Amino acid sequence: MGGDGTVKGTLNGVAQKVLAQRYGYFSFLQGHSQILVFGLLLTFFSSFGQTFLISIFVPQFLEVFALDTAQFGTLYAVATLTSAASLPWFGRLLDRVALHRFSLTAGLGLALACLTMALAPNVGFLFIALLGLRLTGQGLLSLTASITMARVFEKGRGRALSLSGLGYPLGEGLLPLGVVLLAQGVGWRLSWGLLGGVVALVLLPAISLLLHHERQSSDVSVVKASSLPGRFALLRDGRFYALLPSTIFLPLVLTALFLYQIPLAEAYGWSVKTIATAFIGFASARMAGSLLIGPWIDRCGAQNLFPLTLLPACAGLIVLSLGSAPWIALVYLSLVGISQGINGPTMTALWAEVYGVESLGATKGIVATIGVFATALGPVVVGGLLKVGVPFTVIVPGCAVLGLVAVVTGLLVRSRFGEVSTAAPV
Repeated sequence: MGGDGTVKGTLNGVAQKVLAQRYGYFSFLQGHSQILVFGLLLTFFSSFGQTFLISIFVPQFLEVFALDTAQFGTLYAVATLTSAASLPWFGRLLDRVALHRFSLTAGLGLALACLTMALAPNVGFLFIALLGLRLTGQGLLSLTASITMARVFEKGRGRALSLSGLGYPLGEGLLPLGVVLLAQGVGWRLSWGLLGGVVALVLLPAISLLLHHERQSSDVSVVKASSLPGRFALLRDGRFYALLPSTIFLPLVLTALFLYQIPLAEAYGWSVKTIATAFIGFASARMAGSLLIGPWIDRCGAQNLFPLTLLPACAGLIVLSLGSAPWIALVYLSLVGISQGINGPTMTALWAEVYGVESLGATKGIVATIGVFATALGPVVVGGLLKVGVPFTVIVPGCAVLGLVAVVTGLLVRSRFGEVSTAAPV
């Protein structure tokens, strides 16, 4: 045991030195700790509106509100798409409103959504609660965190996005088991009430404390309304559509494959335990990828890196197409996790580099809306293919081909960045 401890201590020391000397995270965090912790908290608490946490309570929703799976699925899809449709407006609002006011309002909305869920007497209030969770949690907290990091930081933008983005895998790794145990102990309604209490007692005071200095000075997130260009000019830029495949591929494909992970496991002869264990590799690889990509964004620029961020996922899908041995599940999900970790920070930095930060909220709002619609489309397409008898041995290679097409599209459009204005045409 002593030998193992010595080895682990040595490895931890080496890892710390590598991070400190090569990537500069420790000194960067020390110099900007408050705003970085603010971003990390927002991404972590966005988990309260993410599907992986809400799905824990689906059996109770079906029983209490007398819904079948199709009815709840429709309710959830409408809430998600309604939330997504409003994000461009909220993103544009974030370009005008002081950061502390916007983030406090979003946090308060999340707390109220949790409370509404706890007290929901009927399906109508269930829908309102779902809409509130999806809008404030998945939507506004995530949007605010990424925009703030991209806008506040210029030279260290990549590292800021990487550090703040760690809240996502932390939430995915820590919350599900804790929430399951909480629900088993106190019931689902009180669980949502307690979650709302955590938001009110932890997140809201933390936002107020961490943004104390921003409230005393002119807020860097506020942009004069006169400096904002036309609302839909971005949608008239052909290069915007060429960049989209690199943004929507992962939500389009992974949402579908993750939703149908049990049929996928059955098709490959894997047990549920095999898939569950492989997801540990996914979360770990996502966190590692997020940390590793930040300094490269700062050094090379997101414009040079973004076409390559999908290559690990493509490799994972190709590996998944080649066999059904249990180890393939771990390799596939780990490679996908790397892409998930490096793609998010890179694409946010890319929008800032290409279109500027002045109206990044509106730009990201439009991108987020399209991304959410992609997450809704993916399961429909894959579910339809499975229904008509198309096997995963055809679907998975097809997804890999789509990823490679997105990579090639990114490489082709990269040469045209010199023509893109630095003012965000939104």
